[in-house]
Amino acid sequence: MRASTQGVGDRMKDRWGPARMSSLDRQNMRLRDEVSHLRIQLEDERTATHDLKDVLRSGPRVVKVKRRGGLLRLAVVGGAAYIVGTKHGRERYDQIAGWVRSMRSKLERNADEVVSELEADTSQMPGGAGRTVTPTPPDRVTLPEVMERRSGSPGTIP
Repeated sequence: MRASTQGVGDRMKDRWGPARMSSLDRQNMRLRDEVSHLRIQLEDERTATHDLKDVLRSGPRVVKVKRRGGLLRLAVVGGAAYIVGTKHGRERYDQIAGWVRSMRSKLERNADEVVSELEADTSQMPGGAGRTVTPTPPDRVTLPEVMERRSGSPGTIP
């Protein structure tokens, strides 16, 4: 029985031997490909490093900047801006001031018209001939109303 067991073991070794050899050959080929790929990457990195070293060794290049008449240019541009600005600036100021004056006079006229209309309305009311009324526009809120809104209770100061 020992001989038959030994024969079976020998046959298995004979079958597994070539399968194992082919597996090792495939791993060997894969590793060779990987080594080849890594060598190519290493060469590329060495070339890039060499190029960078060459650039650094060449030294810095000095760039000359021409200085142009900075003070003279500043004086000329500043003078031109002053002259143009004062001429047009005064015209614009007068234009804005005229607009403000016209708006103020319109508001005063409108206020006078509103007061005269209210006086006319109150004089037509029965019993209101001698009474003076101070109008409060509906969009304005009086001071007590504001204080009441802020504090939540009437008559208290926040």
